Amino acid sequence: MARAAESFPDVSRQNFRRVLHPTDLKPTSLKALSLAIAIAQQSDADLVLMHALPPPTPIYEIDSPYRSGAEAELAALAQRVSNFGITVKRILVKGSNPVPQSIARCARFFKADIIVMAGGTRTGIARFLTGSMTTKVIRKAPCPVLIVRD
Repeated sequence: MARAAESFPDVSRQNFRRVLHPTDLKPTSLKALSLAIAIAQQSDADLVLMHALPPPTPIYEIDSPYRSGAEAELAALAQRVSNFGITVKRILVKGSNPVPQSIARCARFFKADIIVMAGGTRTGIARFLTGSMTTKVIRKAPCPVLIVRD
């Protein structure tokens, strides 16, 4: 068993240049944000804060009704992160793509070295019907994904 553990790289000595933190802007994401901040500080990395808006209702809406609120919350998070001396970018993704696909595309576009996100927020019948968003991100991501549970 010890031999298997020895074959894994020492993540604490990784030199990350860009950390992606996808957030749903809910309190459950704060623990993952704290870890993303810590990793960015230790690696002197940039932090990309990303939120994917739910797509608008096809017939009734041109734009998501949550956009202005999400922009304000993302700006507040970015300010909080920049107070730690971290270079931060904020990305608000809109469109019709599923959220896991948007996260993976954002990671590719910004050349993220790691994705740090909250996991396990969907339970019960919702998880059964739609699957785990975390699992879908892991499958699509071009880089390692660190999942932070509550």
